Amino acid sequence: MRGWRSFVVRRILARFRVGPDILRHLSTFQRLGESLEATPPGEMVPVGVRTVLRAIRTRGAVQIRPDWVWPFWVERQVDPASPAFIPRGHLPFMTNLTQRNWTMVGALESEWEGIVDPRGLVTAWFDGWSLDWWSHDSNGWHFPSKDHAVTQELVEAVPVVRTALKVDSGRLEELVYCPLDHDSVVVELANHTDEEVELALAVRPYNPEGLAVVESLLLSGSTVLVDGRPGLFLPRPPDRHVVSTFRDGDTAALLSNEAAGPPEVFVKDPSGMIQAAFVYRVPAGESVRCAIPLPHHRREERRKRVSKKVVHHIPPVTCAQVVAGWKDELSRGMQVRLPDHKLQEAVDANRAYMKLFYDGDSITPGPFTYHRFWFRDAAYQLVAMARWGMPEEAAKVLSTFGDRQHRDGFFYSQWREWDSNGAALWAIAEYHRLTGDATVARALAPNISKGAQWITDKCRGREDDERVKGLFPPGVSAEHLGPYDYYYWDNFWGLRGLLDAEYLLNQLGDRQGAAAASAGAEEMRRAIMASLGMAAGRLGAQIMPAGPTRGIDAAMVGSLAACYPLGLFGAGDPWITGTARVIRERFCIEDAFFQQISHTGLGTYLTLQLAFVELEAQDPRAWQRLRWLLDHATPTYTWPEAIHPRLKGGCMGDGHHGWAAADFLSFVRNLLVRESGPLELAVLTLLPDEWRGAETVVRNAPTAYGELSYSLRWQGSEAVFEWEKSSAETTITLPALAPGWSSRDPQGTATFGDAGAKPPELDSGRSA
Repeated sequence: MRGWRSFVVRRILARFRVGPDILRHLSTFQRLGESLEATPPGEMVPVGVRTVLRAIRTRGAVQIRPDWVWPFWVERQVDPASPAFIPRGHLPFMTNLTQRNWTMVGALESEWEGIVDPRGLVTAWFDGWSLDWWSHDSNGWHFPSKDHAVTQELVEAVPVVRTALKVDSGRLEELVYCPLDHDSVVVELANHTDEEVELALAVRPYNPEGLAVVESLLLSGSTVLVDGRPGLFLPRPPDRHVVSTFRDGDTAALLSNEAAGPPEVFVKDPSGMIQAAFVYRVPAGESVRCAIPLPHHRREERRKRVSKKVVHHIPPVTCAQVVAGWKDELSRGMQVRLPDHKLQEAVDANRAYMKLFYDGDSITPGPFTYHRFWFRDAAYQLVAMARWGMPEEAAKVLSTFGDRQHRDGFFYSQWREWDSNGAALWAIAEYHRLTGDATVARALAPNISKGAQWITDKCRGREDDERVKGLFPPGVSAEHLGPYDYYYWDNFWGLRGLLDAEYLLNQLGDRQGAAAASAGAEEMRRAIMASLGMAAGRLGAQIMPAGPTRGIDAAMVGSLAACYPLGLFGAGDPWITGTARVIRERFCIEDAFFQQISHTGLGTYLTLQLAFVELEAQDPRAWQRLRWLLDHATPTYTWPEAIHPRLKGGCMGDGHHGWAAADFLSFVRNLLVRESGPLELAVLTLLPDEWRGAETVVRNAPTAYGELSYSLRWQGSEAVFEWEKSSAETTITLPALAPGWSSRDPQGTATFGDAGAKPPELDSGRSA
């Protein structure tokens, strides 16, 4: 009977395209549930199965095993003395809502990345097990996830993560990095104390989102197979080891056992909760290294020996060599030297991170939760890469857009996501404007025409409601806008896509296709303006809600995209100023935008959405928002999608968010130089007080009007500005330093005495 039920369940799950990993979560939950007296609600099986089952398993295991060593976020959420404590109530779920922060490491152009949590927990496989690090000295065992004397940083602002634990006799240190040309995560543990210590490499059945599934583990010499796959390559057989199951207890509680254990051990656990600790004696000043392969090897037969196919390999590369490799990689493209050391490190780190979000022929907005392709996120990321001088990477992903397009012209990310065509066309056009390279556009010419026609056709529905006539039908849109509905965001992107299709097709000599896109754009513009007029009449103010039928809510921040990045309205247009005013008055906490819909929390890239508009208006509040973002970065200069208003930890989305990283880089670039009009570049739109008197240098900055290099240095109260640009037709201006000054000279030096009056103080528009 049980076999028949299992067959039926699998057929149902297959109907909803539920993969084998989710089946493993379900089956192990059933076994774990036999101990926990809980079962998953059946109505949730088709929707978010993996997330729901993981959250149920996590809640169940944590509450009956409080003596275990859990990851950092769990330790805080279950501790009633912690500000991060979350009562669990009647809902059978537990997931990370307070510390969604992590840092990715990886190889260049690799499809896979590993992540490191704030206490050094390393997760190399998506939704998989993790490697923790523990230490033992004369004062007993130390667990970083429980200890408060832990710090974390990057090594020289590149993706090499150093986590340090302070103990009485000195410091214990973990370094996590990836060789730039090898798909594996290297974990190095160093003993910087004055005594010999024991260091444990601990395989844990969880990750920064919840429980993982580990049903079998095999130790054979110095190779560890996890669920039949090569999981951990040890430097040598451990001095001693402990392997345990859910019922037998946590390995952390069994480490007092002095026995070395057999050189080969094979353990299975139907609850999927196997853990192991491999212990090494490390003298003072020495270290131990291991490696986790990033690609998912094929599952081997679960025999009590390692398959001959498994090759034991710890990459023979040092941390110093990896740092040097990153420094060489980052020496290409746009270079800056900024007065603010923290901002400089954040820029350097995120330039490197963009190369990790880039996966060869794809780009993803996250290494873990959001490790898949969306046109919307890709557009922001690819344009940021092109702006910072990474055109080859951007071109490689853009060249795949044709393969991602349906035959009807839809650039498909997911069902009813109507902004994707506009995002795709804008990204192609921005790449062309920034590089002058027509190769990508020429190869995608048929796709550009089809994509533009798709927008026009999709907006020609038979809607009787005048408020939505000529607009996109209801869709899912960007998640931060809310539930399924009509959205101006989609239509602004659609209009920008038609305008950019017109631009691209004209550049390619397709006058007929350009004329069709132009006509479609004019038709769509009229429909949008008519709808906005009706919405403003209903709301009693010239503001843009999130959609034709929406009131004033936080999702209206999405409508600011009409100003930046889409350029459909100027920053001084009443539609933009009115909308920005309402957002500042109602939906900001201090200098951050607070998102009340779906992605609840202080929005990272959404705060920058408002800041971009303010930057266009030369409003100093834009700088305040950048400072807020920088002050709320992790020590490794990453951002989640949203930040908890009180705890300052990540509370939504991927803990290392690609859209936030891209917007940060684009904002800094636009602060330093931006296209402010036809053949016009604005240099230093804002000049913070703390930058006055310090040198600012920009080299090889790609713009729509050629490359620009400049430096700003100071001689007492005099500012000396030197520049060199590749286009003699382009005018450069200095809005903050010298309003009214401009030059078309290809190169030159200008000196400004008592440089620039301070901008007027503006009301911060703060609201609790």
